[in-house]
Amino acid sequence: MKKILGFVLITFIICPYATLIAENQAAEATRENLQLVKKGRHRELLLDTLADWGGYSKFQLDKASVEFRKNWALDQRNRSGNRPTEKDMEAVKASLADLLGEVLTSELSKNGALTLTENSGENVMRITPHVVDLDVYAPDRMRAHIGFSLTDSNGHMTLVLEIHDSVNGALLARASDFREDPRKGYLEWTTSVNNRRAARLMLIRWAKNVNKWLEEAREGNFDS
Repeated sequence: MKKILGFVLITFIICPYATLIAENQAAEATRENLQLVKKGRHRELLLDTLADWGGYSKFQLDKASVEFRKNWALDQRNRSGNRPTEKDMEAVKASLADLLGEVLTSELSKNGALTLTENSGENVMRITPHVVDLDVYAPDRMRAHIGFSLTDSNGHMTLVLEIHDSVNGALLARASDFREDPRKGYLEWTTSVNNRRAARLMLIRWAKNVNKWLEEAREGNFDS
């Protein structure tokens, strides 16, 4: 009986590690087909250069995930006395996710090469965007105390995009791009209105780049 219990215990200890190793191996195997085709100071693009990019005429678009820079809320409290709550932060993330989806859909559908769809299919790619390290320099909480609201830039973010085949789930591309609202050289009053305007401009520039390299992939132009 003790031997049986010992075996069961060892099995439960080993299985999580075995699962983790298998998952890591699967992830590495999935990325083996990707080639680094573009590399810059703040951006990177990996593509499956053997995929039939010309065969994709439609795209599904997942809702973007959004994460603030680590310790962002704490820094806001220490720097300016502004105390963004979890509700405030969730509202910013939801608004940015919606804006990203709107901009990306508009840009990718603009030239008619791709059409948005909700259904999977052999000619459908699934696009999953992420915003990481979001840093809004002066959030406007629309409260009595606005806090530190004089800045020469509205903030920055890193945008990450993954594209999968909608049928078999194969990873076709992964891109990352750091975007920052340009420094103006002077201070201006920062509100939620110009924060959103700055975010929209950053997202439009990024979406145009995504559209450009998707066109290059369809043409078979993989030069870095």
